[in-house]
Amino acid sequence: MIIYRPHRGGLKESLAEAREFETTEQMKAYIYEDWKEFYEKIAHKSAPFEIDDIVIDEKSVDDERCGWHDSRHVCVKRMGKENYMELYGCPQCIGMCAADYENSTH
Repeated sequence: MIIYRPHRGGLKESLAEAREFETTEQMKAYIYEDWKEFYEKIAHKSAPFEIDDIVIDEKSVDDERCGWHDSRHVCVKRMGKENYMELYGCPQCIGMCAADYENSTH
């Protein structure tokens, strides 16, 4: 199991949208579809990135605030025409995930 929360203004808002998945691949598919739906609905454009653009940082931290013991950044390599790898040399964070977490977080 893996849990994901999107990047939001505060931890409480972010955790309110947390979702659990059986696999990392399912999580990435959900993230892609969520962003795709948002862009089609709001901006009338296609998805701003592909599933292959979603990467998970190898470094993890124990986030005691929410009980996510191996919290990692979920990032994208590009957003629309902006290629973050070319611009900044690293992907940009869109959320967090963890595989070692307490179920009482959401």
